[in-house]
Amino acid sequence: MRSTRRSAVLSSVLLLLTISVLGLGSGEHAGAAKLPLAGLTIVIDPGHNGGNATYPSTIARLVDAGGFLKACDTAGTVTLSGYPEHSFAWSLSLTLGADLKAAGAKVVLTRTNDHGVGPCIDERAAIGNRLHADLAISLHGDGGPPWGRGFEVIEPGISVSRRNDDRPILHHSYALGAALRDALQSVPQLVPSTYLGEHGVGLRTDLGGLNLSKVPKVLLEVCNLRNSADADLAQSPEWRQEVALALVDGIERYRGVVRSPTTTTVSPTTTTTGS
Repeated sequence: MRSTRRSAVLSSVLLLLTISVLGLGSGEHAGAAKLPLAGLTIVIDPGHNGGNATYPSTIARLVDAGGFLKACDTAGTVTLSGYPEHSFAWSLSLTLGADLKAAGAKVVLTRTNDHGVGPCIDERAAIGNRLHADLAISLHGDGGPPWGRGFEVIEPGISVSRRNDDRPILHHSYALGAALRDALQSVPQLVPSTYLGEHGVGLRTDLGGLNLSKVPKVLLEVCNLRNSADADLAQSPEWRQEVALALVDGIERYRGVVRSPTTTTVSPTTTTTGS
C-alpha cells in the first residue's frame, strides 16, 4: 500500500510536469488531467518563526485564544544539538506544500519565510478562515521528555468560549486527524507518541490556532525534537519527504471520508495538556 501511494504521488508530479511542458492548461485537456486533490485549498501553518526569539516582547503580547488570553506565539523548542523547531517546521512545510500542489491542491502558508516574527496564533487561524480553506494543518516538533518518541495529531475540543462549537467542523477535524494518524504510521522509524495522547491522537482546548479555526484543522507534533533518535530523523531531508508523502496520503484519505455520505466520525476521548 505504501509503495502504491508513493507511486501515485510521483505519477501526479510527472503528470503536472507534462501538462506544463505541453501547455495543456484548459478545456478538455485540463479535464483529462484531474489530480487527486484538485479543487482543495489547504493552509499549512509552519509552527513559530525564526525571528520570534529575537523579539520576546512582541511574541509575549496577549491575544484572544478562544475565550481566554494567551501569548501571541513562542520561539519553539530546539534539539540537543541546536537544530530549532522553526527550521524543521519550515523545511517540512515547503516539502509538503510542493507535494500537495503536485497533487492538484491550492496551498497557502501562514508565513512566507523563516526569519520573521509571528504571525500570532489568532492570525494563523484567521488566514484559513478568510480563505474558507478546506482544511488546515499546523506543523510542529515537540519539546518533550528525552526518553519519549513519536508523533501526536492534536485535534480541537470545544473552547471555553464555545465559539468553535460547530459540530460539522469538529467532526471533520476528527476525521482529518484519524486519516493523518493512519497514514503517518507508514513512515519509516516514526511511531505514535509514547508519552502523549493515545495511539497517536490527542485533544486539546487550550490552543488558540485550533480554537479559533472555522475550518477543519489539526496540529501535528511530528516527533519529539528533544529525543536524540527523533531529532536525527527530523534533520534528514529524505525522512521529511517520507513524512510529507504520508501527509498527502492522509489528506487524500480524508477527502474520501468527507465525500462519503455514509461515513460517521467519532470524537477523540483523549486529552493532553502542555504548551
